[in-house]
Parts: sequence; structure tokens; C-alpha cells
Amino acid sequence: MPIRLKSKTTSYLVNFFVDFLLLMGPLLVIYCIKYGTFRLDQNIQKFIPVYIVSWLIPTIIGEKFRFVINKEQKFAEHLNPYIKSFLIQLGLLSIILYALKWYFLSRFIILGSLGSFFLLEILLLSGSYFIPSKKEKKSKKSILLFFSELLILTLAFFGIYYQKHASFLISYDYKSVIILIYFVWAFTGLFIHHFKIEKNGNYLKTVWPFVKSFLIEVAILAFFAFNFREFEYSRAVLFGSITTLAVYDLIFASFYYLFSKSNAADIPRIEIFKATSVPETVSKREAPKKEFKGKYFVKNGKLKITGIRKKLLHVYFKDFPSVFTFLDQYLDLDKFDVFNSEIIHSANPYNVEVLPNEHFTLFVNLHEINDLRRINRYFMEVHKKLKWGGVYVGKFETYSKRHERIFNKYPYYLAAFVYFFDFIWKRIFPKMPLLKKIYFAFTKGRSRVLSKAEGLGRLYYCGFEVLAVEEIGNFVYFIATKSKEPSMDENPSYGPLFKMKRYGRNGQIIYVYKFRTMHPYSEYLQHYILEHYGYSEIGKPANDFRVTTWGKILRKLWLDELPQLLNVIKGDMKLVGVRPVSGRFLKEYPEDVLKMRFKYKPGCVPPYVALKKQAVEEYIESEKIYLQEKEKNPWTTDIKYFFWAIYNIATNKIRSA
Repeated sequence: MPIRLKSKTTSYLVNFFVDFLLLMGPLLVIYCIKYGTFRLDQNIQKFIPVYIVSWLIPTIIGEKFRFVINKEQKFAEHLNPYIKSFLIQLGLLSIILYALKWYFLSRFIILGSLGSFFLLEILLLSGSYFIPSKKEKKSKKSILLFFSELLILTLAFFGIYYQKHASFLISYDYKSVIILIYFVWAFTGLFIHHFKIEKNGNYLKTVWPFVKSFLIEVAILAFFAFNFREFEYSRAVLFGSITTLAVYDLIFASFYYLFSKSNAADIPRIEIFKATSVPETVSKREAPKKEFKGKYFVKNGKLKITGIRKKLLHVYFKDFPSVFTFLDQYLDLDKFDVFNSEIIHSANPYNVEVLPNEHFTLFVNLHEINDLRRINRYFMEVHKKLKWGGVYVGKFETYSKRHERIFNKYPYYLAAFVYFFDFIWKRIFPKMPLLKKIYFAFTKGRSRVLSKAEGLGRLYYCGFEVLAVEEIGNFVYFIATKSKEPSMDENPSYGPLFKMKRYGRNGQIIYVYKFRTMHPYSEYLQHYILEHYGYSEIGKPANDFRVTTWGKILRKLWLDELPQLLNVIKGDMKLVGVRPVSGRFLKEYPEDVLKMRFKYKPGCVPPYVALKKQAVEEYIESEKIYLQEKEKNPWTTDIKYFFWAIYNIATNKIRSA
């Protein structure tokens, strides 16, 4: 309301008629509530013409229906003529009744009818203004809030009334009270606009409309309670209902603030029952070749370079000599131009965003990345500012360093207590789908806990290559170079399941499921681990710091392989068979073995477990032996190898990791 039709005259008449129905409907209903019948007595019959006249004059003067809803204007501008008309009607009716000396009329009927009429007008107006049209995006939260508040208010009123009077049957006096409460609640909510919740980055601004509504509601109800002293009702019923509603509103607004906010950090949404696909990272744009011997530098076409070495030594790292020594060990600082270098100590992304793109050969931030709200976004901003091959130097605190710092700071038992809650708050909350919203709402992402694997893995994910890493004091310092474009993967391995691209029967691509046993972003460190540590004697990456503590337990008990049963159910694999391998490993197989292995599905239990041939060079040999036996005895070979494998695992004659 107002209703818009093609003809202005028709639209005005329809709105006029609807408003008349809103006027008369509450009068008849409230009369029936008071006297239990719709048969009007003579006093009310005399009152009705006066009642209609008191409405007709303000309606014409106030021009309530002269304009159509325009959502670009504020709601208060649409509400203004309705308030004016209501006040004029109330004043005019009071003058007429006083002049005629109709003191015998029930104030409950008169004020209740007027209040209900005005409330219905505002509700229809609000519906036209706030409820979106078909072209607009629907907002279910406002409708949910309105009806949930109505339910809570009703339940609170009847619940408190029952506690006071041991009955749900409302007495005559309390019928006036509940109508008054409904009116005050609806009017205040619409006037303050708290039904239309806006997304806001500030918690206080989100809950303030609800607090303001509560204060106004209490003030209005207190005014009526003081001026209408003949209403002998319980203050607990009156103010308890509104207070209960206010508590509900604060809870609703708090949850809305937490869970309607955009992701507060670059932690992907964790799908408990969905496996993350581990990508095969391929560089889309390689950096220029590092043509240097010994220390690293970026080739510069300028004839004259003002080296930054002295400035780093005597200014920026004056109090951090060990950090300077670390940089000087791997970088030729005399060949980094001071005018193409940037050294800051800040967790504010703005200090990077304002810098020119592809300008710097050296960027150093002495502030730990643990305090960055969106680490990946920050890394990518640094990536934009560096030239190809440019160097990024930073630091972060690992969870092991955090453990060490806490236990060095406090006595042992107090440190254990502090670390327990720090572990829950800093490591459990940020990883859980719902709890992470609460965590980032309170911490703003500061002082996050990172593993060494996650910190370095994020660098590779964002287009860097790690040149050197060193632990200095409480932090891990890194030197990274801009070597490729950032990854486009949207969901790195944060969930409990992940799937790996492998080759199965007839060379077809399958995805093998496993439980995640590594820290997030570990998949991007595969090249780094192999380049620095190579393989262990059992064919696994050596010194693999990517594996978590609980991951080592899962691997030792072979439990990380259990999800491969899903592949068996899908028909991609069978229980015993050659292990599913990646395309890189397939290149190591001889042609004859490759042809044999493509005849069969890969298995969950590979031949090397049964034959105890776990070294890298023995993988292929064990599969060759198995395949040759398989061709001779297709059924018995799998059974034999299965029990051999179970025996070797049970007697610890072979290790998973």
C-alpha cells in the first residue's frame, strides 16, 4: 500500500477502499473481543459515523495515496503522510467526543481500533516498500525475522503470563496489554528499519538497530504504564516479553553478522564428504633463467645500480644482524638497486596495493604473515609488484615455534594450560566450517597459526619459488622468487579427503581417494621437497615436514589408504593389484611391463607390500613378478598376495611411511 494500477483514479479509489476496510475491520473485531458479539449497541452505532468522518478528513488532507512507492526514497518519507493522518484523526476524534460528552464509550474499543488500524496501514506500506518485486532479489531474512519475532514475542507473553496466573486464558485487562505490545513492537521495528538487516563489517552497527528498538519500546510501554494507571497488569509480563524479544534479536543479529559475512580469510570451504582434487601444478609462464653463479640476483638492464646492501646492514637490519646474514648468504645485495627495492614492516595490505606493478626486484616485509587476514591475496599483491625473477623476503611463526615460545614464557603446567586453549582457538576454530566465522570475527585473522608446509605452500600456490628458508629466533624466514603465474585452484587440500589423478586399466584416468595426512597447501611443495631432500629408501619423499603428527599415525597404520575402498566400489580399482601411478612415474616403466599392467585394474594392496620390495628401484620389479604370476594364475595370485601383505603389515615387516 499504496497499490498502483494503470489508471491514477482507479488506483486512488482502490487504495481508498482498502484503507476503509482496514479502518472498520479492527473496530468490529475489538468490539467482539470486548462483548463477545458482532451485534453493535446503540452507542457504537452512533459512534461509527463520527469515527468514519474523523478518518475521511485526514485521509483527504494528508494525501496518503498521492504517490507511488519509490524505493530510492527513504521509508520515513513514505511513512510521513500516514503519521500525519493518524495524528489528525486522533486529535479530531478526541475533540468531537469531548464536545459531545460521549464519556460512556469504551477507551479500549476506541484506542484499540485506532491503534490497530494504524498498525495495519504501516504493515501494508512496509510490505510494499520492503518486500522485493519479481525483478529484485528476494530477501528471505527480513520475512524470517519478522515472523520469528512475532512468534517469540507471543510465546514470551503467554509464558510469563502463565507463570504469573497459572492460566493461558487472558483476562480482559491483558487483552489491551497484548494489543499494545504488538503495536509498539511492529511500529518500532518498522520505524527503526531493523527488519531490513544490512550487511555490515562492524558488529556494533549490525546490532544497534535492535538495541535502539528495544530502548524505544521500553520507553513507550513505560509511558503507557504510567499514564493509564487503571491497567493493573504485571510489569514482568509487559517488560519481560519485550526483554525476551530483545535477547532473541541480539542472538539473531550476532549469528547473521558471523555467518553472512564474506569469507574472512583465504581458507577454503571445507567439504567433509567431498574429496579435493590435488592438481598437477604446471607453470604457465616461467621466469627468466637465473644466469648467476653463487648468490642470486635479478639481471638489471640499467648501467648504474645503487646497491641496497649498506642500507640493509646499517638501517633496516641494524637490530637484526642474523637476518641480514641470512639474506647476504643467498642474495647478491650489491646488485639489487635501492630504487627498485621496498622494505616495510606492516600487516596492512594497503601498503602494498598502492605500489606500482612490476616495478621492484626486491620486496621485504619484516612483519609476520600470521597477522595477515588474507594471506594468499597479500602474496598475489606482492607478486604483481615484483618484476619476473624478483625477490620476496618475509617471515612467519610456525606452530612448533609457537609451542616453543609459550613454554619458554610460562611455567610448565601453566604453559600446558595456555597452549591447550591456544591450540583449540588458533588451530581448531579456523579450520572448522562454522567455528572459523566466529574466530575471524573476533581476531580479524591476526596471530594465525601456520605450519611450515602451509606457509611455504601458499608461496608456491601464489606463483613464487622458495630459494632459501631459515629459522631465526621465533620465526621462519624465507627468500622467494617470482617464477610463475599464481595457481587457479579454488580449493586446496583443506578437507579430510583428497583425490589424486592416476592411470588405471587401459591407461584411463581415474581419481584415487585417500585421507589427507599433510598440512594444507602441501601438494604445491612436491617439487621443493624432492629438489632439497630427494627420496627415502622406501620411495617416499625424505625429511617430509609436510606430514602432520596424526598423519604419521594414519600412515603407520595404513589407515590413510582406507578411502580407496570407494574406488573399489566404483569399479576403478580392485583389492589387490599394481598400484595406481601418476603420469610422471609411468615414464619410468619398461614398455613390456607397461603393456602388462594396463591389462588389469590397479589395486589397493600393491605387490611390493606382499613381496617386501619397498625401495624405489624395486617397485617395478615387484609388479613385474606379480603380473607374470597373474597371467598364469588369475584367481589364486590375488588371494596369495593379499594374505602375504596382511602378514607383512601385521608383523611390521614393511612400513607405510
